[in-house]
Amino acid sequence: MATPILIGAPRPSPFFTPLFVAIDRGFFAEQGLDARMSYKKGRDALASGEIDFASGGSIYQQYLSGDVTMICGHATRETSHVLMLRPEIESVAGLEHVLLPGGSGPRGDMFMEELRKILAIYGMDLEESRIETGRIEGSHPEQWKMLQEGIGDAATLGAPYCIFAARSGYRNAGSAAEYGQSATGSGIYVAPESIRKDPEVVRGFVRAYAKTMRYCATHPTETLETMVRYANDWGVDDEVIAKAVYDEVAPYWRIELDVAALREMLESGAQELGQPTRPVEAFLETRFLDEALAGLDAL
Repeated sequence: MATPILIGAPRPSPFFTPLFVAIDRGFFAEQGLDARMSYKKGRDALASGEIDFASGGSIYQQYLSGDVTMICGHATRETSHVLMLRPEIESVAGLEHVLLPGGSGPRGDMFMEELRKILAIYGMDLEESRIETGRIEGSHPEQWKMLQEGIGDAATLGAPYCIFAARSGYRNAGSAAEYGQSATGSGIYVAPESIRKDPEVVRGFVRAYAKTMRYCATHPTETLETMVRYANDWGVDDEVIAKAVYDEVAPYWRIELDVAALREMLESGAQELGQPTRPVEAFLETRFLDEALAGLDAL
């Protein structure tokens, strides 16, 4: 009998397509896992046991609390967000009002920091610029709708909404990738207790995901079909849009981990917060990934 697992992700964005493929193409099922997605779920849901696995970039910020463990990678960057300017605005110097997702909480703070770094590419300081940031209680669909209604000068949009904006003449003013990769990118996480209680479930997940990552790279047509099925409500409603999104995000999908970068992130994070430095080994469990990569050809 298959073991049911619930996988959390922020939203049904095409950025998370490898998870969709692992479900849709039966790779989790091959490992005895009956997997489903659950959206708007992150670290708190993982720690409480509401979900079994979580994917995303912001969860790594909770490493210092010690209640999440990273088991493999998902992408080498946290997001696919691009600052898109209205056609009539020639440069970031002309911005007065930028729409940011995530509301006023910690998630919104992450997008504020993202905007701050993009502006820094142009030698601009967000606070000194006096740009108004409309932190909306929503995400890219709501941002794009507001822009179409004439609200705001620009927005940080993820795929496919940055693609819709570009096709409407909006200017691409830069993305997270242009100011450098984050220390961790986006990963897959579990609660430490899950590894102690159900190591075979974690092993099966990573085995399936390793196979999925290779499949997504070698079977683009089938990957696009799955993307349309799972991200249709997020604006990916045909394979033309799916192909444009795939070309944007697929080069960054990667299951391998950069342990040295993670160690550096933990050290700088602890220093920022005035906390003792914790060893990276306390937040990583790489044995499942090592096993999966070593046996990938046999999967």
